Amino acid sequence: MNETPNYNALRAAGLFDASLDRLAEWAPDWTENVMALVQDSQTNDVLDPKLVALIRLNIDVTATHLYAPGVRRHVRDALRLGATRAEILEVFKLASVVGIHACALGVPILAEELAHAGLPDEAVEPGVTPVCDAVRANGMFNPLWETIYRWDAQYLEKFLGMGFGLWKDGILPPLWIEFLCIAGDAAITHLYGHGTRRHIQAALQLGASREHVLEVLKLVSLQGIEACELGVPMLDEEIRALAEKG
Repeated sequence: MNETPNYNALRAAGLFDASLDRLAEWAPDWTENVMALVQDSQTNDVLDPKLVALIRLNIDVTATHLYAPGVRRHVRDALRLGATRAEILEVFKLASVVGIHACALGVPILAEELAHAGLPDEAVEPGVTPVCDAVRANGMFNPLWETIYRWDAQYLEKFLGMGFGLWKDGILPPLWIEFLCIAGDAAITHLYGHGTRRHIQAALQLGASREHVLEVLKLVSLQGIEACELGVPMLDEEIRALAEKG
């Protein structure tokens, strides 16, 4: 009797690989409960299936997670669903921009501590900053970047020069980019509240519905199953190795 029909269906569709086969054998009921969640997100029509694959790819490739098996699987799935090399590369570029969160988080704290210590906080002449100016004009300048602009505008200019074009180059729709940013910031390995809020606001302004954003967050929640994807094969290997020694 087939105890895991949902898992078998998703496995056949390429959405999982052999890493969870042993879990399905050891805990079929629990595996099916998990697969019911996955299946709901993979088979509904709330978001474009290609976008779903890109969101899951973004979660796994971002520096806060770097889950290689998931990256490969979701690259494969995105290609199967018609994603181009340029679109997948755009996800990798977008994931790279998460590095600015180090400054968005740390610089305001540094400014507060300088004030508490009575140390100077002089502004530095910004020079010419056309990218920063364009980001401000576009309404996308994060208030948390103001202090880094005062201290080192040329660094911020270069960083935004790396990222701002992703919203303008037309490879992915701006709304899709906001969905990807929501996913990256809300990921359970990142949980960056300020960014999650900003990108939800931007998505709503671009016409996203509550259901759209909720679906993104539901997809992010599936990241938790990767604990089993990583750990179960290792547990199986160690059990087998122990049995061989005994």
